[in-house]
Amino acid sequence: MKIPLKKWIIFILLALVSLGAWHKLEYSRFSFIDLSVDKKEALSRASLYLSSCGVNPQDYLSAVTFYTEDRSDRYLQKTLGAKSEKFMQEHKLELFAWQVRFFKERQKEEYVLRISAQSGEVLAFSHLIEDVEARDTPDRAIAERLAKEFLKSHYGWRFEEYEFNSEEAKRLDQRTDYIFSWKKKGVYIPWENQEGGAKVVIGATVSGKEIRNFYKDTLEVPENFQRYIANQLAQGEYLFSLHFLIFVFLVSWAVFLVTKRKSHLVVNACKRWYVYLAAFIFLLNVAAIFNSMQLLLMNYNTSIPLSSYLGVSLVKFIINSLFICIVFVFPGLAGESLHDENVTPRKSPTLLHYIKSNLFNRGVAVSIILGYLLFLVILGLQAVIFYLGQKYCGVWKEWTKLTQFSSAYLPFLSAFIIGANASLIEEVIFRLFAINLLKPRLKKTILVVFLTALVWGFGHSGYAIFPFWFRGIEVTLIGFIFGYMFLYYGIITVIVGHYLFDVFLGVAPYLLGQSNAYLFLSSLSVLLIPLVFAAIAYIMNKPQEEREIKRMLGAAQNYNLNVLTAFITLKKSQGIKQDELKRELLAHNWDPHLVDLAIKETFGLG
Repeated sequence: MKIPLKKWIIFILLALVSLGAWHKLEYSRFSFIDLSVDKKEALSRASLYLSSCGVNPQDYLSAVTFYTEDRSDRYLQKTLGAKSEKFMQEHKLELFAWQVRFFKERQKEEYVLRISAQSGEVLAFSHLIEDVEARDTPDRAIAERLAKEFLKSHYGWRFEEYEFNSEEAKRLDQRTDYIFSWKKKGVYIPWENQEGGAKVVIGATVSGKEIRNFYKDTLEVPENFQRYIANQLAQGEYLFSLHFLIFVFLVSWAVFLVTKRKSHLVVNACKRWYVYLAAFIFLLNVAAIFNSMQLLLMNYNTSIPLSSYLGVSLVKFIINSLFICIVFVFPGLAGESLHDENVTPRKSPTLLHYIKSNLFNRGVAVSIILGYLLFLVILGLQAVIFYLGQKYCGVWKEWTKLTQFSSAYLPFLSAFIIGANASLIEEVIFRLFAINLLKPRLKKTILVVFLTALVWGFGHSGYAIFPFWFRGIEVTLIGFIFGYMFLYYGIITVIVGHYLFDVFLGVAPYLLGQSNAYLFLSSLSVLLIPLVFAAIAYIMNKPQEEREIKRMLGAAQNYNLNVLTAFITLKKSQGIKQDELKRELLAHNWDPHLVDLAIKETFGLG
């Protein structure tokens, strides 16, 4: 693929301007994140604290996952917006922490600690015990004194800065647990229409003589806000359901087309390569299971055997992974077949083009570099869309989702898996297949690109971005650009651009925030993978010319070609014209390539 110098200059300028816009509007979100304490250190600190309580952590299984304070994040973003960072610093609120769980199989008693990702401090602690466990119950005054003394000694709590917030006496069969909380004076963030407000609270639970639960300054948000969020998420799920119905329709249509054209040359030529890619996707998803094992352990219900829980979870993951592979292969094969039929003089390269030529040439290198520029343009476009949404539509989003891969053993691998899955599957379904499916029927290219982008865009409505409809609009605009880039520059460019965009959003906190060298370098490496491939392709520079279609025929297709040639020869002798013959054969689902080859051989064309 050759791109004129003038277009290169335009693309590079657009990318630079977009990068500048992103830096101005979005960079601070990532630089704010402090992950100085890693998972290993968090486990060590939690174990030390547990040991100081007279508990041997070696007697328990453990799980460490990344915890994000979603409710606080949502409330502050909605009410304070850009001022939320200053508020959190002033009141020492932390959105990010490590959650460490110590548990035993088939036993209710367990310990859960929350360790600051910034300082390593114990932010919260919970000791879960049986409801029937007997303990001496102190009177209320003694319990309150125990709670205050603990908070003062543990956190240096200053009584004069707080006032009473709430208390509860939870009476069980053989004990009473006292739950106390205090709120910080002068700190109150009202919700809409005087429907309550948020308070900074600190609290503890006294069970016998033990402080069974405690937590440091946390934002307590009003119930009406939580109901508002639940309503927004439910409406987002409704929009996603509409998208899913269309998605199922598209996949079903793809299955029908591939079944109908299973003997066609294009389908057979691409089948092996799409199966290889599907196997790659399957392996990635299996790797994701083991990479996220800590999340599984954190959610393990100790009332059932651990082996049963892990076994059922593994089976579910594998079934889901197989479904994903099917969803990828059939639209891919159908899209290649439809794209090949496209009568447009200038066809953008798809996988079929590289099967007929090769992947290691400078045209591929150009497509990949263009994908990097597309990524920067989309990054800046998203920043501008959100800026306008925040300014004019009251849009807000969660910061905590920026660290969504931190619970994995290898965060960079999770980012790679998400990026590879989304870019391959979504670009194949919504660009390669959907655009080529609708284009001959709707004729108007702009309408086709818009509709496919719209369906793709509102498939992202379940994300925690509010109002619920805004995410669909944002991704639709991005999809519109992806659609045109696919039509003009091919599938590799949009897959690379999509991959880089998703991966960057997953690893940016490790690159731009405060983390360690391992997280920084591993995150950088997954962003450079396409560039390494581009360098190899550029150096190898194999010929870009496509092989003749006849050289791709298998034994069965050569047999069909001979049968077809004999049939056309007979019809020719009967005076039937080639155009009439071609229409008849195509109407009976003969492979267009075989029909063209047989007609050329019989009528001496080409």
